[in-house]
Amino acid sequence: MIDSFTLQTFIVSALILFSIISSKLFFRFGFPILLIFLVFGMLAGSDGPGGLDFSDYKLAQSIGTFSLIYILFLGGLESDWEAVRNSLSVSLKLSILGTLLTALILGLLIHLLFPVLGLLESLLLGSIVSATDAASVFNIFKTGSSDLEERLKKIIEFESGSNDALGVLLTTIFINLITTDSSSFSGWYFARFFFLQIFVGVLMGYSFGLVIVYLMNTVKLGYDGLYLVFITACVPFVYSVTTIFMGNGFLAVYIAGMLIGGFKFIHKKSIFRFLNGYVWILQIGMFLCFGLLVFPSRLAQIWLPGLSIALLLIFFARPAAVFISLIGERMPTREKLFISWVGLRGASPIIMATFPIAAGIAGGDLLFHVVFFVVLISLLVQGSTVQKVARLLGILKQDSESLYRPRDFDNIEFPGMSLQEMIVPYNSKIVDKALFEIKLPAESHILLIARGEQFLIPSGNTQVKGGDVVWVLAKDEVISYIGNVFRTGDMTPMYPN
Repeated sequence: MIDSFTLQTFIVSALILFSIISSKLFFRFGFPILLIFLVFGMLAGSDGPGGLDFSDYKLAQSIGTFSLIYILFLGGLESDWEAVRNSLSVSLKLSILGTLLTALILGLLIHLLFPVLGLLESLLLGSIVSATDAASVFNIFKTGSSDLEERLKKIIEFESGSNDALGVLLTTIFINLITTDSSSFSGWYFARFFFLQIFVGVLMGYSFGLVIVYLMNTVKLGYDGLYLVFITACVPFVYSVTTIFMGNGFLAVYIAGMLIGGFKFIHKKSIFRFLNGYVWILQIGMFLCFGLLVFPSRLAQIWLPGLSIALLLIFFARPAAVFISLIGERMPTREKLFISWVGLRGASPIIMATFPIAAGIAGGDLLFHVVFFVVLISLLVQGSTVQKVARLLGILKQDSESLYRPRDFDNIEFPGMSLQEMIVPYNSKIVDKALFEIKLPAESHILLIARGEQFLIPSGNTQVKGGDVVWVLAKDEVISYIGNVFRTGDMTPMYPN
């Protein structure tokens, strides 16, 4: 007799593995990977062939929120602040004014098209889908649109990473107006709430970012793996403390990530790699979980209004909001059109779609399924055509050939030898020493040094700097000795006379 835990573990792990393997096939046909996880979650649910019964919206909301803070943190880490700063006015206009206009324009259109839905309910629906989704945008750019112009990518990434604050605010406002006496709420109340969300979020993100970098570079932990645990624990800590003090936790972790990514700190490359893998696990689990909540039979019942709202959002509300908010900005029309098209919806709207259900609003479940349908259409229509639209508008880089990266060495096998990536701590005694001064065994050879975004082919006169990532090819028996040399600077001969 198989116990329930073993059976559930088998089903969940098999579902994740099958989704990952299948995503490789579907991605070749241009389907966004996250869309595949949503669909597999739907098929595995109680209304699909899988038959898994899952209807805990609060748990799904918690899973989505937990996943999203790591997605935003990693997005901030990988952001280039210089690129963001050069287009900050555009990014902020899209994040604030663009999101607000999208919610209002779409809400009014929904009410005109479906008068049976009240004005407040229509504006609530428009608010829920007003914010572009960081998980979808970051994922699309990583997996299928790496040869876009970097400036455009950073504008869209910053917008998607920072506009959740306004999306949550608008959703909260209309939920309160629907569920309580609107006369008890004043414009001052919402203005103060919005100010605290933004101000405290930015302040906490900046402050915690500085503290985390300082601790990473000054506190000497006994085991290298603890640095990964430390940075992983910092992310929910920043989110929760910011939320406690009435700030926007999503914005705080994004700002903290952006600040930390601009500094040098120990094990930076390893932490980036770890968080990339960790975020993938969270994204897969989150989208599978959201898929489990959905009843495909209900989607079939609301496909017409869902499709209508999705098309209004994609082809009218989002473009109108982008062009209005960017009035006065000197940007080519083709770039504005592309920004309009990459207003992807994904995890953020689905998370916010659970708010009306938690608030007990009548028809909350219907709203959730409509939002889910809009997300499906957005990922299918927009997500699968980002590269094609960019090529059509002529905004791809001129030199878009993929470069050979040093990480491609990872899968090469050397019998009796190992290719190791070693990080030079900032406090190591070999910092600022030339390679010829570092006594390494004859059975080793330094192939490459990564310093920031540069890759150096070393010579004997190349000086080692703190934070350098060094690729060393050496016999297995001397690897540990070489690692100790780089870590501590102790060059005591391995084979003393």
